[in-house]
Amino acid sequence: LLGYLISFFLLVFHLIIFFLFSIFYNSGVLVSFSFLFFQCYNFDFNFLFDYVSLGFSSFVLLISSVVFSYSNFYLFGDKSLLRFFVLLGLFVGSMMMLVFSCGFFSIMIGWDGLGLVSFFLVIYYSNNSSLSSGLLTVLSNRFGDLAMLFSFFILSSSGLWSFLSFSLQNNFPFSFLLTFAAMTKSAQFPFSAWLPAAMAAPTPVSSLVHSSTLVTAGVYLLVRYYYSMSFFFTSLFFCLISLFTMFCSGVLATYDYDMKKVIAMSTLSQLGFMMFSISMGEWVLSFFHMVCHALYKSLLFLSSGVFINFSYGGQDLRLKGGLSFTSPFFFMVFVFSSFSLVGFPFLSGFFSKDLVLEFSYSGGWSLLMLILFLASCVFSLVYSFRIFIQGLFSFMNYFVHFSFFIMSLPIFLIYFLFLWSLIFGFFFGNLLFIDSFIYIFCNFKFLVLIILFISFLFYFLFSFLKDSNSMNFIFSDFFFLFWFSGNPITKFFSLLNLHFFWEQSWMEILGPKGMFNTNYLSFYFIVFSNYFYKMIYLSLGITFIYFFFQS
Repeated sequence: LLGYLISFFLLVFHLIIFFLFSIFYNSGVLVSFSFLFFQCYNFDFNFLFDYVSLGFSSFVLLISSVVFSYSNFYLFGDKSLLRFFVLLGLFVGSMMMLVFSCGFFSIMIGWDGLGLVSFFLVIYYSNNSSLSSGLLTVLSNRFGDLAMLFSFFILSSSGLWSFLSFSLQNNFPFSFLLTFAAMTKSAQFPFSAWLPAAMAAPTPVSSLVHSSTLVTAGVYLLVRYYYSMSFFFTSLFFCLISLFTMFCSGVLATYDYDMKKVIAMSTLSQLGFMMFSISMGEWVLSFFHMVCHALYKSLLFLSSGVFINFSYGGQDLRLKGGLSFTSPFFFMVFVFSSFSLVGFPFLSGFFSKDLVLEFSYSGGWSLLMLILFLASCVFSLVYSFRIFIQGLFSFMNYFVHFSFFIMSLPIFLIYFLFLWSLIFGFFFGNLLFIDSFIYIFCNFKFLVLIILFISFLFYFLFSFLKDSNSMNFIFSDFFFLFWFSGNPITKFFSLLNLHFFWEQSWMEILGPKGMFNTNYLSFYFIVFSNYFYKMIYLSLGITFIYFFFQS
């Protein structure tokens, strides 16, 4: 009952904060708590309540409410469920601290809290794979934490510890360090290797991480302080990084068969999409798409978690057939969320993604960059359509097994979140752009339909391609990014410490593993003995035949 109780309180807080969001539109309140004054330094906590922080935090609470209730079903019978809820609560609290903060100390508490708690959530399942994934996640984020710390050292040169009290328009080192920190947290190239590895966490954690907390923290930081360093975001370097991330993740999602990994790669592609929108100077569109993406991406992970649970932990897309017959409600949620991801007309993703697409046509970019951007959008349509076809027309390979009593409240909350995702794009778009006018030429509108048609052609092209070992090798390593940003990071930190493995000393040699190795070697000794005797008999036979013919 603890998960349901926490879910209820989070839902109440969501409604309260969303009501405050409607009041504080185009206005804000700054709350400051001063706890120490030393010489010329004033150490305080600053919290800013405006339409950006209130709007995003309300949906963080809504998604967290659904995830807490959903975890009772997904982890039913788990002995460590209380520890899971504590970690999940700390994770949501760290994100809320980051969203409302505009000072050094409060931002660092939220920023470091996200990285630290995410490590414990990734290693929730006690195995070597989860531990490796958790180490890669936390060590990749340490580089961003270091950049964030150095950026605040530059900020402290003015004697102030708040973003709102310091002009950063001409401060290139600060802007670069803050952008570098955001790139590591949002898994942009070359720090993309940790995002697929974080799939080792339970599916409720993935739903929260990929929708509104960990990976969106970097995008939110750039949106929050866009005006402080807007000159750096519009650079060609920042645009190319986001485009390359979009393209690589789109290709990998099109080729992969792991259900959670495909959805994770779609998250990475959409993060690059948001970064590209910021590089165009349209931070409002990026914020709009970030909130819309949080809604339907959480629904994607929640519905896919149900399918994975029904198939006893299997994540292979080729075994996910007959979803429309076994679980029609969750299949409907999954389909509508996938269509929102690709920007299907009149769904929430359409109102945000379509605007970014149309602005990109008139952004003054080179032809090569525009082709790369459109190709990335085509791949997002291809892998979404592939999941839909696989789940609708393939054969059923599993049977439904769940208690309706356990799933009754999660189904209700998922349905509430589903209704929000349907109407949110139109409602929030009109509210966000109520005092602005967006004019787009008609020929740019028709280009979106052309991209849709090209996407269907690409889907049928990829469906006829055969697998090859070389392609599997390239795509399984995410274009060798694991060698670039995965292994070097873990090896760099391991060289800084002196390790002594007690498990690999006399206790392991004389313990269970030593017994296992003895049996293992004895098995090979028996096999080798049989072959040795056969070789002796064969040698004697050849020698006998040789002397027989010589005589």
